[in-house]
Amino acid sequence: MDPITHITTGVLGAQVVCKHFNRRFIILFCIIAAWLPDIDNLVTFLGPELYLIHHRGATHSFAGGLILSMLLVAVFKLFIKSFPIIKGLIISFSIILIHIYLDLVTSYGTQIFYPFNNTRYSLDAVYIVDLFYTVSIASICFLSFLSKKHKQGFVMLGLAWLFLYPVICLGIKYAALYHVESELRRNRISFEKVHISPELFTPFFWKVIVEDSETYKIAGFTIFNTRGTKSFIKFDKAEPYMFKKFGGCASIFNTYAWFASYPVIKTEKSGQCQLITFGDLRFYSTIGFIRELLKNNEPPFSLTARVNESRKVMEYYYYKPGGTKVIQHLE
Repeated sequence: MDPITHITTGVLGAQVVCKHFNRRFIILFCIIAAWLPDIDNLVTFLGPELYLIHHRGATHSFAGGLILSMLLVAVFKLFIKSFPIIKGLIISFSIILIHIYLDLVTSYGTQIFYPFNNTRYSLDAVYIVDLFYTVSIASICFLSFLSKKHKQGFVMLGLAWLFLYPVICLGIKYAALYHVESELRRNRISFEKVHISPELFTPFFWKVIVEDSETYKIAGFTIFNTRGTKSFIKFDKAEPYMFKKFGGCASIFNTYAWFASYPVIKTEKSGQCQLITFGDLRFYSTIGFIRELLKNNEPPFSLTARVNESRKVMEYYYYKPGGTKVIQHLE
C-alpha cells in the first residue's frame, strides 16, 4: 500500500489515544509506527535481487513488527523519560499490524511469517496503489480534524473503512470470478483455473487471468460488464526449468521464480543473441491507456536475459517500477 494510506492510518490511530498522552509526541509516534515497516525499501540500494527478497519480508512479518515496535518505544523512551513503555508497545504494535494488513490485502505479497517461512501471502483484493482507497481514507482523516463535534465519529469511520474496504473488494473479486467462470463454461472455453487480480481503479476494474497447462490469457473485467469478457491476450508460461537453467549464471533468476505469481516468458532476436524476458502478470495492465504508456517498455518487475548462441547469459536487465532499467553484465 502507498505511504499516504499508511501515514493516514497513524494519524487516525493517534486521535484515538491522544487524550491519554502528550499530544505533541503521540501523533509523531503513531505516524512513525504506521510507516516504519517500509524502512525495508532502503534495500533497493543494494540491488534488485535483494529488493525482491527482502521488501515486505522481515519488517512486514509478525515477529519483525514486534521487534520494530520495541525499537521505536526504546528510542522514544530515550528522549522522553515519561514515555509509557507498555502502552507504547501496545499502540505501536497495533499500528504496525494494521500496516501489515494493508499490505497483505494487495496483490504484491507479504512474508508475514518470516523468518519461520518466506512464503509470500496475499489476499489479492486491492491494487498496490489504490487511488479510491487512499482518497477516501485521507478525506475522512481530514474531516476528523475539521470537525470538533463529530471528531471521534470520523475517526471510528476511518478505522472501520480501513478494514471494510478490502473486504468489500474481496467480495467483488469472488463475484467476478463466479461470473467469468460461468461465462467460459457457457461458451465452452476450456481452462484449468481462473484468477481475478486487482487492476488500477479497483474495485471497478479487475484483471482476469485464465490458466491452462502451457499458457495464461488475460483480459479486463469491469463491474459494469454487460457484454462478457473479450479480447484475451495470450502469454506463454515460464517453466521452472528455465529459471533453474539461467539461475546457474545469475541467482536473480532463481529468486524471480520464487517471487513471480504468474510467470510468463517471451523470446526475441537481438543480433547474434536472444533476449528472453520473464514477467509476472500481476504487473501487466489490461487498461488501454496504461498499456499505451508502457508499449515501448517492459512492465515493472520484468527480467530480461541476453543469451548467446550457446544459451549462456551474457547480461540481464531488470525493470524497476517507474521504468528505470538496471543492467548487470556477467562474465
